[in-house]
Amino acid sequence: MGHSLMKLAIALVFVFVSTATLSAAEKLDKVRFTYAPLSASGFLWFIAKDAGYFEKNRLDVDMYFEGASPIMVQSILAGENQLAGGLGPTAVTNVLQGGDVIPVACITHTFTTPMYVQPSITSLQQLRGKKVGVSRIGAVSHLTADSILRRARVGDVTIIQTGGIPESMAAIMTGNVEGAMVNPPNNIILREKGFREIVGAKQLKELNLRFPENGVMAKRTWAEKNPDVVKRFIRSIAEGLKRMHDDKEFALKTLSKYTKVTDAKSLDESYRWGIDSFFKDFKTPPEAMQLMVDQLATSRMIDANVAQKTPLKAFYENRYVEELEREGFFKKLWQ
Repeated sequence: MGHSLMKLAIALVFVFVSTATLSAAEKLDKVRFTYAPLSASGFLWFIAKDAGYFEKNRLDVDMYFEGASPIMVQSILAGENQLAGGLGPTAVTNVLQGGDVIPVACITHTFTTPMYVQPSITSLQQLRGKKVGVSRIGAVSHLTADSILRRARVGDVTIIQTGGIPESMAAIMTGNVEGAMVNPPNNIILREKGFREIVGAKQLKELNLRFPENGVMAKRTWAEKNPDVVKRFIRSIAEGLKRMHDDKEFALKTLSKYTKVTDAKSLDESYRWGIDSFFKDFKTPPEAMQLMVDQLATSRMIDANVAQKTPLKAFYENRYVEELEREGFFKKLWQ
């Protein structure tokens, strides 16, 4: 009789544990998240995924690389994805075209693409009358170069569209341009060959060249219906940033897994760039958004009249980050 009771007790415990596990699994909210580019820009979501922070915050995140911000925005508008990792001009252009994909968190408040120059150039003033290579006209690399030169009051510089970062590297290495905008880890090759990083991510931050370059985007209407999911996603990537600061080894291992980069120097350069680029404050700075709108209008990438009539708040939403701030989440995370 005692043996039978013991078997029954074990069976009941098994059922209880199984039910509890199933119940916990059922509480995970499924989220489809797409990101671009496949680089150190994705540090926070890579770490959040591999460290288990999404699951900790009751999220089942289906995360995959899509390729470009315009494609990500279209996939969100079509309902194929709920969240995307990226920001920049598409946050403005889609709204002006009738869309409602906006940043709900901003992890970089300034430009982050370094500018490299020929070894003989020691100051930005020496770029006057010369050429600077960017991936394409209107891209973030172009807007970054333009902002750097404007801040330094250097005019008469010809911007050359190269077609991509590898092409920009080739252009400066062959002497076809005197300057080039090149992200890590590609910039290591330039530095080892003697080319000068005249403005790096850290300097861009110190110069306070405001630009909402990277963050998390969502359809405004979807976010309003799922505020808790949005907040839990933001919590997860914030914990990813904290882990990045505290555990370099794990951060590099995770970046290598997703980018397939194994060279130690390249990974270390990407880590340095990330530490210099990411902000602990995840709110989208209104002044940074306004500067981006103005720059896009000046570059004729958007209709200036339509942009002027559109309220700035139409381009972003800070309520989710602000709610987490009021709850004391960020203060506790970084104390």
